[in-house]
Amino acid sequence: MLIRPKDLFPAMSGSPTRRLIDVRSPGEVTRGAIPGSLAIPILDDEERHAVGVTYAEEGQGAAVERGRILTEADMPRRQAAWRNAAGEMPSAFFCWRGGMRSELAQQFADVPGTPRVVGGYKALRAHLVDSLGASLARRTPFVVTGPTGSGKTDLLSDLAGTPDLLALDLEAAANHRGSAFGTVGPQPAQATFEHRLALPLLLGAERFLLLEDESRNVGRVHLPAEVFDVVRTAPLLVLESSDEERLTRIHEAYAVEPANQVGIEATLTALSTAILKLRKRLGGEVADSMVAALEDAAREGAWQDREAFRPVVLPLLHAYYDPLYRKATPQEGRRIAARGSREELRAWLSRHLEEAA
Repeated sequence: MLIRPKDLFPAMSGSPTRRLIDVRSPGEVTRGAIPGSLAIPILDDEERHAVGVTYAEEGQGAAVERGRILTEADMPRRQAAWRNAAGEMPSAFFCWRGGMRSELAQQFADVPGTPRVVGGYKALRAHLVDSLGASLARRTPFVVTGPTGSGKTDLLSDLAGTPDLLALDLEAAANHRGSAFGTVGPQPAQATFEHRLALPLLLGAERFLLLEDESRNVGRVHLPAEVFDVVRTAPLLVLESSDEERLTRIHEAYAVEPANQVGIEATLTALSTAILKLRKRLGGEVADSMVAALEDAAREGAWQDREAFRPVVLPLLHAYYDPLYRKATPQEGRRIAARGSREELRAWLSRHLEEAA
């Protein structure tokens, strides 16, 4: 039994028709994952390497036998995992090309009505990537812009789930906070990032799209050309925020939250390192005084005090990020659909969606 990618991910359907079970090796999944899929490998990375060597040296028959020997002891556990997963909800198996590995998992699971994906991961990826242009073209886009700390991500979060509006958080999909002053977690592979953008765009039926203003690169991943074209040309929603609001937001996001997770010392080191990387642009004395203020806050037990971060955050905003924002986000020639505070932009969007209904 087989199923095609377009039947798993029907355009504007709201959700996949089946949960995917990925039987590729962990290394393959790391290089490109399909959102929402459950990874239960038929071969781990070492086993896959050994089987590949045998295939190259002795052919397919010997490789299959090598795989059988390597997995024999653990196969009952893997078989039970596939059976349980496929029995929980309508599912489909896939491997790299939709061939032997997914067929074996399908047979071992022995859950009636559970297909494997025609063409496997390669076909799923092609379907998602190829859908981007049409998915974007059928929506009216807006791009929320504003300087660092103005709350663009907060606005996107506020609007998540708004009827007829897809608020797509590019930074969340990239697992990246778009500032050298913020923390960066492990980022997904480029392919995984693209899938995280394409899937909600393909499945959603919303007529409007809201994106955050981003550069082409979001950390070490980059926006697909179709998405970047929208980011650079769509009408702007300019988010305005006072220095006091920005100070509060940055202190919480870049100092308090990381310290709660990894401790003050580790956060102090990360922030100091980020500032010193900007020493040439900020000026040596300014950068040194900012680091000294961080060290004072840590030493004096003032890490939770927003005011202790004023001599750190405001110079960074005024001397570095605000000029960078003005240079990177020219508004001349771009249509500005609305500007205002977070509440004012939410109200504008609400009215706009109601008028378009």
